[in-house]
Amino acid sequence: MAMARDPTEAWVQLATRIPKSLHRELRLHCVHADTSMMEFVVAALKEKLARQRRGRRTRDEGTR
Repeated sequence: MAMARDPTEAWVQLATRIPKSLHRELRLHCVHADTSMMEFVVAALKEKLARQRRGRRTRDEGTR
């Protein structure tokens, strides 16, 4: 699951703390899915943010 990088997009490093057990689960998932943790985290963040935008748009449209 190679992620195509936009050469014009600037990338920044994200450092965060997560529980050791969650890190282990993430690492094992990525090994089995043959993907990097960075690819997985970027995809998960995009998916979560898109879902929230869709939900917000639906709620906003219902109040009109």
